[in-house]
Amino acid sequence: MSDMKVEENRLQTFAQWPSDAPVCPDRIAKAGFYATGNALEVQCAWCEKRISGWEYGDQVFSRHRRLDPLCTFVINPMQSGNIPRPTSHSSNSPIADDWKNEEVRLRSFAKWPVPFVSPITLAKAGFYFFNLEDRVKCAWCQGVVGQWEPDDDPFIVHERFFPTCPRVVLGPNIDIPAGDRISELGIQTTRPPKMAKYTSLDARTRTFTQWPIPETQRSDVLAQAGFYYQGNQDEVRCFQCDGGLKCWLPHDDPWHEHAKWFPKCQFVQLMKGQAYINSIQETIVTEHESQASTRTTRSQPTMSLEEAMATEPVRQALQMGLHEGRIRAATKQHLEHRGRPYETTDDLIRAVLSGQVYNEVDLDDFQSSRDSSAIERHVSDIIGYLVDSSAQRISTPGEIEESSSTPLDEVPQDVPSVSVDSKSNSDNTENHLKQDPQSLEEENRKLKDARLCKICMDEEISIVFLPCAHLASCGQCASVGNCPICRGVINGRVRIFLS
Repeated sequence: MSDMKVEENRLQTFAQWPSDAPVCPDRIAKAGFYATGNALEVQCAWCEKRISGWEYGDQVFSRHRRLDPLCTFVINPMQSGNIPRPTSHSSNSPIADDWKNEEVRLRSFAKWPVPFVSPITLAKAGFYFFNLEDRVKCAWCQGVVGQWEPDDDPFIVHERFFPTCPRVVLGPNIDIPAGDRISELGIQTTRPPKMAKYTSLDARTRTFTQWPIPETQRSDVLAQAGFYYQGNQDEVRCFQCDGGLKCWLPHDDPWHEHAKWFPKCQFVQLMKGQAYINSIQETIVTEHESQASTRTTRSQPTMSLEEAMATEPVRQALQMGLHEGRIRAATKQHLEHRGRPYETTDDLIRAVLSGQVYNEVDLDDFQSSRDSSAIERHVSDIIGYLVDSSAQRISTPGEIEESSSTPLDEVPQDVPSVSVDSKSNSDNTENHLKQDPQSLEEENRKLKDARLCKICMDEEISIVFLPCAHLASCGQCASVGNCPICRGVINGRVRIFLS
């Protein structure tokens, strides 16, 4: 038998592995297992422990750790004698791309042994630590550097030994906000979807032709929530995070279940917002406490409106971006009828949303943030420009004279030219409205078309791609790797709401 401590050899044992299996061979082989040939059974090449029962969403390495925490491979894959696949095979894999994220690289320095070289400067220079002496590797050129000295500057050392590295060519990293701060600004760094062929809503919808329980769960709602069907009972999987769900009930909300079980899925974060996910996770943790509180609160005296506004459900609803006035009105009404405030965030949100459209991102708050970082200014400028341009067109459509390269700036060629004299602008616009109503209708139609997603041409655009700053996609179509306008690589996304 070939040496199963070679990842390539382990992967070759999966030739008969079913294509619809819950876990793909790449992930299993990378976690130290090879296929035994007995159905879905695999065996570790080190501890020889076996796994045969797989579920959608399984994390293979975590299962390996639970199976045998003392396995040599589990303790330290780098020093176990494992031979990973060649870089040429894995450089485009999601795991390899993860190292290009500065935060991921920084986390690798948890056991960094050299106190005089800062992990932060190493991560900024493109390096990550693979737990071998003081050696670090570049996420771009795969160059390895070690034997650090007290006065070494990681970026200068990187440039000295690997001058053609793409990371070196970019220059030293500028200071950027921490990951949490980036999330607060509404910026989402991108990660390739696990199943790219189901990125579009239409592709996911087509997989439900044989969906067995349409009366229990609507297939179109499941597809909108990021799921596609593989033909196995009622099991569905997310194209982005590879999370799987099954055993659906009539009252289940696909978005709620998606956020409940896979809170780190980027598709849920983009479409529903982190506040939505947090509220669901907090509800799960406090569910039993809330039920106990419901039984005891009835005997408590009625509290004032101001006291009710200081409760946890109100605080969470405010953090989620709901209108304070509507929250106050809903809370007051509940106090008057029940004698107590809302006990759960979900109940309060339902009451508020009955008369309010919930926006996950408030552009005014976003633009007025006091953070002085370059990223925030850049994104604010992008959104301000887009909103101002849209507002100018809607208020004075006759003043548009030329089209630019921005998608929202597309204007019909048959719009009559007008004088730039500000005094006569209003008269010319009024004459245009009276003399050529058909032209105005055509112009409005084209402006509406310009606000449609450039991928599906169905939903309204709502995603700004970074760094190219094109506003060209709806949320459902935003999980692409390249901008549909300029074909540039997408490194980040921001969701906006046009009004």
